[in-house]
Amino acid sequence: MATECSSETGFSFQRKLTIDFDGGSITSEAGLTLVREFDERFGLTAGLVGLVADDRDGRYVDHSLQSLLRQRIYQIVAGYEDCNDATYLREEPTMQAVAGEPGGVLASQPTLSRLENSADWDSIRLLESEGTEWFCRHGSTEGEIILDMDSTEDPTHGQQQLSFFNSHYNSHMYHPLLIFEGDSGVLLSSRLRPGNSAAFGQAVPMLRPLTRRLRAQFPDREIALRADGAFSVPELLDYAEYAGLGYAIGFGRNEKLHDIVMPLCEKIDLQWECEPGKTLRHYTSFSYQARRWSRSRRVVARIERTRDGMNLRFLVTSRKGRAKEIFDWYEQRGQAENFIKELKNDLSADRLSCSKYKANAFRLQLYATAYNLLVLFRRHVLAGTQLARATTGTIRLRLLKAGARVKLTARRLWFHLATGWPGRPVFEQALASIRAIGPPG
Repeated sequence: MATECSSETGFSFQRKLTIDFDGGSITSEAGLTLVREFDERFGLTAGLVGLVADDRDGRYVDHSLQSLLRQRIYQIVAGYEDCNDATYLREEPTMQAVAGEPGGVLASQPTLSRLENSADWDSIRLLESEGTEWFCRHGSTEGEIILDMDSTEDPTHGQQQLSFFNSHYNSHMYHPLLIFEGDSGVLLSSRLRPGNSAAFGQAVPMLRPLTRRLRAQFPDREIALRADGAFSVPELLDYAEYAGLGYAIGFGRNEKLHDIVMPLCEKIDLQWECEPGKTLRHYTSFSYQARRWSRSRRVVARIERTRDGMNLRFLVTSRKGRAKEIFDWYEQRGQAENFIKELKNDLSADRLSCSKYKANAFRLQLYATAYNLLVLFRRHVLAGTQLARATTGTIRLRLLKAGARVKLTARRLWFHLATGWPGRPVFEQALASIRAIGPPG
């Protein structure tokens, strides 16, 4: 009887260590099954099919539109942000289970690239507001709804359509506009813009349908708006007041504002001389009308005296309350910066590397969908666990990146996870929370 050749590999640094390739089918993404089950219960990605046009000839289609969208979104959730990763993941057992059928080969990179490049503007515009729909169905049901609006930089490389140099960021880039819900972190709306767009460009057209939808869904809840000084333009202020948005928006310093607060600055300077080294902070508010404004508005000021000198900051606001309270509320928008970091660093939403602008606009929506899927998963499933306040990157590392031995039988698909896996308690808590949601809706 012939002797079977051994494929064992030894190491000189540890002679007892031996490696072979006889472990069978293995996955490193077993935790994605939790997100997919949550997705199924809430019917999230299932609704995307009705938003994206599919003009393919059915005679030559091997992968459904739903399978393609899920494959691309779950790749991003798992940390595989580029279409090229599909080549490696086509036969990955967990990806097959969450995006297609167990044992069925998934789409290739060219197929996913064709999907991105074939998207039309109607589909993209519908996807831009899908985060709002998810929030209306599964967001919070109490308290003020806070719209945190901000723009960000997506660097470009090579000959990409509508890539321009932006002097503020000192780079060639696209300039996406993002609107988050300040409490939940849900990305309500996002839009790709050319690199030379002003920060406030297209802000009002994005806010109009968003505000109408929120008003229709939550008629008894207050809606507020926060943004930095780049958005303190007359068009946005006028719309916020027309729509009844209680806003606080940063406002740049000018000579006239400086003259108004100068008496208070001098008073604080005298106080600081009596208490050198101590940081002094005072707040005030007054009525002010800029040259292009249609009317006068309330401006609140914070005057801070430190060792480095006098620091002045201004906000224009329609909110009631003391100046300090408004500043404290406004500064909570710093959390939106963390949302943007998650979107870009953990979900790689700045990987807009297609040559066509429209394809990149569609790709941004895929990243936004993957981000919202994880945000809602964290909010509804991980509450009460040690990952309740974790970033999406930490959730991926500690819960979703789980190794398992895979066994496919005629009746079942088995994922055998490690007995001593540290993430087991959270996994079991999360699974119990998902089951408590009820059957798929």
